[in-house]
Amino acid sequence: MFKKIWLALITGFGLVSSVFAGSLAGFDVKVNPSTLKVGEPADLTIKALDDQGNVLTDYKGDIIITVTDKDGNDLDMSDYVVPNDGTYEFTDEDQWVKTFSKWLIINKKWDFYVKVVDFDTNKSGKAEVKVVDTNTQTNEGNIKILTPSDNEIITKDSLTVAWEAKQYKNSKVQILVDWKLAWEGLVWDDGSFQVDIANLQNWDHKLKAQVLDLNNKVIASSKEIPFKVKIAEQLFKNIEILPSNSVSQGTKITINVSVDSSVNSAVLHIQNYGDFPMDRISTTLFSTQFIANTPGKFDINLTLTTADWKTKNYKNIAKLVVLEKVSISSVKIQRDNNAKTISLTWKFTGQVPKFKVTYGKNKDDLSQKIIVSENKAVIKNIDPALTYYVKIYPIDDNENIIGDPSKLLVIEPDLKKAATCKIDNIKVNVIRKKWANYLVWGKVSWVKNYIVYEGDTPDELSPIATLTWTSYKLPFDKNAKKVKYSYFAVKASCEDGSLKQIWNIKKVKTWPLDWIIIAFILSLIIYWLKLVKEAE
Repeated sequence: MFKKIWLALITGFGLVSSVFAGSLAGFDVKVNPSTLKVGEPADLTIKALDDQGNVLTDYKGDIIITVTDKDGNDLDMSDYVVPNDGTYEFTDEDQWVKTFSKWLIINKKWDFYVKVVDFDTNKSGKAEVKVVDTNTQTNEGNIKILTPSDNEIITKDSLTVAWEAKQYKNSKVQILVDWKLAWEGLVWDDGSFQVDIANLQNWDHKLKAQVLDLNNKVIASSKEIPFKVKIAEQLFKNIEILPSNSVSQGTKITINVSVDSSVNSAVLHIQNYGDFPMDRISTTLFSTQFIANTPGKFDINLTLTTADWKTKNYKNIAKLVVLEKVSISSVKIQRDNNAKTISLTWKFTGQVPKFKVTYGKNKDDLSQKIIVSENKAVIKNIDPALTYYVKIYPIDDNENIIGDPSKLLVIEPDLKKAATCKIDNIKVNVIRKKWANYLVWGKVSWVKNYIVYEGDTPDELSPIATLTWTSYKLPFDKNAKKVKYSYFAVKASCEDGSLKQIWNIKKVKTWPLDWIIIAFILSLIIYWLKLVKEAE
């Protein structure tokens, strides 16, 4: 009663409301099927139309759905069911055509109209529907079962049931197996149906289909169809490998085998691993465990023995894939305090998509990390004076650890000890070469360059040159008029940033050089006179 009053109020309000802003002319209403039995569900399709009879592509109004007799009198709402209690708002998703599948039911025999009215404009449309009486008596045999046939033998645990019942299309139907409900649904629009009934046991069975009215009263049924299920004996049912049939080397494997209850013992045969007698867990379950230490892909075979000592072998029931253990090893470290970097390279086994390098200045706090897709990484901006702790993990694409990490690496400031220059027994000397004097010294390991110092006294030395080679040409003052001495020293600039004195400070007579020039001229004169005398 309340529902009817509500629809009446909405309809009345629509009569005095403003005109819909679009060009709605009315509705095209269709009921499928147009002739129904009492209580039979039907499809209701509604289209909004413009003045030209075309679908109105921008309609998003509210509608009211009612059922009336041919004189326009409303049918009591207890005698019919319409979608959404008789109201609906069109949306963009409807695309301006809305079908309510199996939503219209009329419980009274007569000729009626299904009427649709726009809430705002009172524009409407309707469809005629004829409702006929239905036989309320159970009509056994009215449903024709197509499959299975009488006494059919089924060799699997499922059965396809198909039938014809054209006079009961869209009606509720049930499938009974051994007088128990096995399935429930609706007859198809064309009065036929097909459904699979699963999990049947080896046995003699009976099947029956029946149609129900809206009050769940049986109005028609098929005759009972006897059939037999004879599934060939299958001792082996299923195999389960935990945690997976693909595991990393060293993983503990559990294998469960489901079998028929007649099986008394089970033995697994795993290629390259051997034979594994299985423990009986229940009447239908056997299990065994082992460590998958050998990498590779291996076939799994099974031997089952029944209580009466019958034996059956099953080959290749599964494959076990053991991946080489993922681990990190042989980490090489190169610390460069000048560049403030630590370079790392390492070896690994297994398939590793990525690596996570964790590090920190405290071995209990490796909170800094670098993610790389190859087996090398560089830690930057290190403090040359501090010790660093590093650990490398193999990870998957989601940064989950998938194997064994490297050991904890302790990288101290003096890790590269050769970076400090060693200058034992290396001296600075003066040699003469092609009329020039040179300071020379031996090569120093782990040196960046050499710095040459000069001064008038050993205590007053200043840098005069920076070299990467091991000799320095002494400068001479061509205008010097008196004897002059200079003090020279060489220091090694080491890779660790330290300066180290190379052996001794050299005192060198640098000027005057006129005696050298005079001696040279006299030598030439003597040589020339000797040549003249020999010529005479």
